[in-house]
Amino acid sequence: MPAPSTAPAPIYDRLVDEHGDVLADVREAAQHAERTAEDVLDFGRAHDAPQAS
Repeated sequence: MPAPSTAPAPIYDRLVDEHGDVLADVREAAQHAERTAEDVLDFGRAHDAPQAS
């Protein structure tokens, strides 16, 4: 596997300028979804929650 290039990426830079950094936005959305899923699926905290009557 070749080493990642350290050369400038003018095409990518131009696309980021035109459309925003889509990869960073997707990465942030994925991290948010992961945190949300961890909160929802954290059964270890279930015993700490008040019981419904």
